[in-house]
Amino acid sequence: MQLKDINKDTYRSHLNVIIVSAIAFFAAVGVGISSLLVLYFGSAAGDNFFLNLLGVSIGGGIAAFCLHRLKSSAYFYEVAYVWDLKHELNLINRRLTTLKRAASDNNVDAIIILLYNYHGSRQLWQLDDNVLNLQELELDLIQLEDKIRQLGLKLEPNQYQRTLLTKF
Repeated sequence: MQLKDINKDTYRSHLNVIIVSAIAFFAAVGVGISSLLVLYFGSAAGDNFFLNLLGVSIGGGIAAFCLHRLKSSAYFYEVAYVWDLKHELNLINRRLTTLKRAASDNNVDAIIILLYNYHGSRQLWQLDDNVLNLQELELDLIQLEDKIRQLGLKLEPNQYQRTLLTKF
């Protein structure tokens, strides 16, 4: 996955609309299906917990299916990009200790992955207004870029490919 420039205002606006729409859709469909199940299969005694649970589960499944189908639409572009970026960074963060150790041993693939991770994390944190750890991240990025210069390498974050992770 390559890093792309994303307009923060567009991302935030679309994310808010998608969240509110998804919650409203989930609530309406979940309650609607639950009501229908209780109407047709419910007992007069009022013990319909499992029918309500089934209805809400079906509603959640339908909402998730719709979100997955809409993910490739133009309106979802920024939000889908951030979802995919979070997934990619999560895969990297699971191997972060090993990657840092390999990068300290001058492993070029580990350095490329860390460079991507730092740039991607910075972009993600800025988009989500999560700036608490940004100074620490910037320091790590400066140290890594200094190491890259010392090794005489010309590396870019977009040289990253997920297949590089299989080595670690």
